[in-house]
Amino acid sequence: MSAQLFTLIGVLVGAAASYVGGALMERARWRRQLTTRWDEHRLDCYLRYADAVKRFTSLAGRLAAGKGLFPLPQPLAEEAGLELMAEVELERGYAFEAVLLMGDAETISAARALQRHAWVLEQFVRDMRPGTPDDWMKAFREFQEKRDEFYVAARDSLGVHAKFRLRSDDPALLATDPRHM
Repeated sequence: MSAQLFTLIGVLVGAAASYVGGALMERARWRRQLTTRWDEHRLDCYLRYADAVKRFTSLAGRLAAGKGLFPLPQPLAEEAGLELMAEVELERGYAFEAVLLMGDAETISAARALQRHAWVLEQFVRDMRPGTPDDWMKAFREFQEKRDEFYVAARDSLGVHAKFRLRSDDPALLATDPRHM
């Protein structure tokens, strides 16, 4: 009788251990899938925001070129450009809301800083901030640094651990720009 009791206890302990182990593995798998699913949405939000900011500042650059503040070969007339810029600013605002919803604290902070520096560029082209071409370039470089900081924060948020060199640390930027040759 005792041999049968030990066998029964062994079967019960084995079944319980198997159940608990399976449940823990299933729970871990579910969490991994959930994390992956949210990372995909987060990536989409970050890409959408970065794209909207890029379009916004590209228009600002073309408008600045039309004012003689920025040496771009494709200047944009003020009337048409400011209207386009207003539309792109709406898109940027919508994309920012998604970053607020999906981003972590560091990425949201970096996105806010990026946004403020993009608005400085807008102020130049809307004549809300007086300045010279040197003032524009200084503001543009500061914007680029904030954009890099946003990318670093977004990459950290997504667990992308590949090296990312900030513009200020990139030796390629010290070389002559082939577009100005």
